[in-house]
Amino acid sequence: MEAEPPSTPSSSGSHPCVVRPDVELLEEVLDQLEVSSFRDTRGRLGTRWPCFSLFFTIHDEDEVFSARTIYDHFFSVEDKPTLCAVLDEWNRDTTGLKGYTATDDDGSVIIVSEAMMRTDGGVTREQFAASATIWLGLAGSFHLWLTQRLSLAGLAGEPL
Repeated sequence: MEAEPPSTPSSSGSHPCVVRPDVELLEEVLDQLEVSSFRDTRGRLGTRWPCFSLFFTIHDEDEVFSARTIYDHFFSVEDKPTLCAVLDEWNRDTTGLKGYTATDDDGSVIIVSEAMMRTDGGVTREQFAASATIWLGLAGSFHLWLTQRLSLAGLAGEPL
């Protein structure tokens, strides 16, 4: 006999405390946190910091809320093995935010971090706001850690 998958909460959102996250709610949360934001050409809500940009995305079709941070340094393809070793250390030792490299068509390598939360059946406004707040803090913490680790590895990268 096959095991049944665990049941998920009703997606009807019938519980009064459950909300369906959307970009407008996220804008409200960022306003309450006094974090300025903008919308990019792809409709993502973003925030800009001195050394990185963070983009929030809410995918209705697969019910996923995510935050992707792009850090303001370019590296060469030759640097990628060292970058991957540094990021492996972070990914092995932490949870909630995962870092990886991305290679542009011109061969330059950037560092990206990402956090995701499934929102099947909705979430409470408090859960949604807490996740956004935590992800903002993690992006900054990751940047500080990354700067230190890259320096120790002899990599600074070229600023954007």
